[in-house]
Amino acid sequence: MTGTLLGASVKMVIRDRQSIFWALAFPMIILGVFRLFSFGGGTTTNIVVAANTQTPAGAALVRALGDVSFLKVRTEPGLTEAQALEELTARRADVALLLVPSANPGQPATAELIDAINDPIGSSVTTAAIRSVVDGTNLALTGVPRAIELTSRTARVRRTTFFQFAGPGIIGMGLMTFATISLAGSLSRYREEGVLRRIRATPLPPWRFFSSVLGAHVLVSLAQVLLLAVVAQLLGAHVFDGGLSFILVAVYGTVIFLNIGVIIAGRVHGRGAVEGAANAVTMPMMFLSGSFFPTTSLPAAVQPLVELLPLTHMLHAMRALALDNESLVQQWPALLVMTAWMAGTLILARFSFAFADA
Repeated sequence: MTGTLLGASVKMVIRDRQSIFWALAFPMIILGVFRLFSFGGGTTTNIVVAANTQTPAGAALVRALGDVSFLKVRTEPGLTEAQALEELTARRADVALLLVPSANPGQPATAELIDAINDPIGSSVTTAAIRSVVDGTNLALTGVPRAIELTSRTARVRRTTFFQFAGPGIIGMGLMTFATISLAGSLSRYREEGVLRRIRATPLPPWRFFSSVLGAHVLVSLAQVLLLAVVAQLLGAHVFDGGLSFILVAVYGTVIFLNIGVIIAGRVHGRGAVEGAANAVTMPMMFLSGSFFPTTSLPAAVQPLVELLPLTHMLHAMRALALDNESLVQQWPALLVMTAWMAGTLILARFSFAFADA
């Protein structure tokens, strides 16, 4: 009986084309659009150079690098290797060049090139251009057979691209909008079509029908996150690095938004008004919680509000799992906030929506 009821509820959800659009098509469109901004990267390569421009070799090298059209040169005398790696990790630079003068006047200075460019072709072009600059500088320094000895290597740093950051956010946004708008709309439609009144007239306990509706939305949400994760992974978001924990956090957070959908359906009457109210809840949260851009770019005055939103903590945990290789246990602060939202919205949903009012 329970399985039959759940299957019928799943069919009812799938037949709602608007629900499927919000669940699958809209997030996929957003993933595709955002991926278009991530293919080629910029036309400028940012290079930080640790060189003493008071020396002939340092001055000539920096001047020659500045003549390369696609290089944006920043000089940081005294920059250490560890500091250079921090610059690369934080994406303040794409390439670092460390020029170390020789202690022996008869020996050439050493220059180590460290690049963190993800694109292999871009990395090769940049390395070749800088090597050419060094060769030209050596020739320009008359009287010195070889003033600079260049070595190069790839930085072992983990850098997150914009699309890798946006991928989990778009998935979380899609789950939130489907759970809230679709469930609120479904319950409103059941009320307007008299489904809930007919359920009350049968021996079927209302809680069983209600549980089947929630269970159907959870199953569709699970299929949604799996499909969106596959699409995001194929486009380069690397969300599968978060493993099963990524999926669990996504589905766990979705239950919160299902509860919010129930609250909206219970407090607002009329399907149009319900969907409008659901959009009014989800749209601001979509942007304030950092679905597309880091929340640190928001004004300080709204930061306390940002930290209260459930989607903020859901996305924080999903990104930590997928991008930072953290474990599920390490997400306990975010999960604690999400659990508080889970309990609070469940209580409100229980008292907001009643079959007796249907």
